[in-house]
Amino acid sequence: MNDSDRRLVNDTMTVMNALRSDMQEFRGEMREFKKQTIERISTLESDQVECQKNPSVCSTARLLESHIAGHTGQKSRTVSIWAVCISCLMFLYTLFSGLFKRS
Repeated sequence: MNDSDRRLVNDTMTVMNALRSDMQEFRGEMREFKKQTIERISTLESDQVECQKNPSVCSTARLLESHIAGHTGQKSRTVSIWAVCISCLMFLYTLFSGLFKRS
């Protein structure tokens, strides 16, 4: 084994040691990422379970409740009655126009 072969082996060993240390750092980062991901998923699952057990905790349920509460007044009832009346009139118009066009 001559001097150039020794340098080549030495360089190869240096590169391999550097790669080993990089891999150890990468493994540590991946462990940390896995830990954070598991924590986030656990938090999301617990929030979802809590939302199913107690809907007042869930923001979507609160928004829906406030939306429904906004439609329980007299104005909403009046609009609903007008909508039913107009729908009935349109049904009668369609029924009579269908009967008279056939005759």
